[in-house]
Amino acid sequence: MDNLFKDYFEFMFVYIDDIPIASKNMKDRIKHFEIFSDTCYKKGLVLSEKATIAVNKIEFLGILIDETGIELQEHIVEKICNFPYILKDKKHLRSFLGVVNFAGIFIKDLATYRKNFWPLLKETESAKWKWEEIHTQRVRVLKQVCNNLSKLAILQDEDELVVYTDANDYRWAVVLMKMTTTGKDPCRYTGGLFTEQQAQVWHINKKEFFVVAFTKWLLFLLAKKFTLKVDIQMLKLS
Repeated sequence: MDNLFKDYFEFMFVYIDDIPIASKNMKDRIKHFEIFSDTCYKKGLVLSEKATIAVNKIEFLGILIDETGIELQEHIVEKICNFPYILKDKKHLRSFLGVVNFAGIFIKDLATYRKNFWPLLKETESAKWKWEEIHTQRVRVLKQVCNNLSKLAILQDEDELVVYTDANDYRWAVVLMKMTTTGKDPCRYTGGLFTEQQAQVWHINKKEFFVVAFTKWLLFLLAKKFTLKVDIQMLKLS
């Protein structure tokens, strides 16, 4: 499927059999759809009855996107909240964190909430599973956070972008924001925990670990001007 539409990735996003088409206005939308439909006709592709055309709101990979921003779909939040507060083993914990990580772009400093789970994930198969009250508290807090996620802003070509980064001894965090007439709107969050090796290598300039975020945000930052700031207050790492 990628090869069929590789010449149109500027406005098409192919993921298996899902192909959202993004247009800035109705004129472009008609042009883009003509290109898409012509390609489908020439290649013998049949569209699903569920296909929607010329809409201002779409659901894509668990994300709801409209002109006001992007937000996590309700069924993802429900899946997180349906986990019990006490997880029974490492596999159960990994399943929970896997769904939470899916919501990671919406959560400021997710690594803070993950920190207490790290020792459990590092335990060997022969080690005894030891779930404690602090882990239950973290699950409860993560559910609360995911139940109250704010929308993220939609990025436009003309936006003035600012990347805030900060780190401490065990974790790093980065947020991508766009300047508005009223201040700054968050567009993406990312971050993580340092491994022992990373902590040694980056022992002087841990705040420079923001470069990892660039590998995830190339679509937004590549060939664009942006401001980079180290701001402890913005990310509030303790």
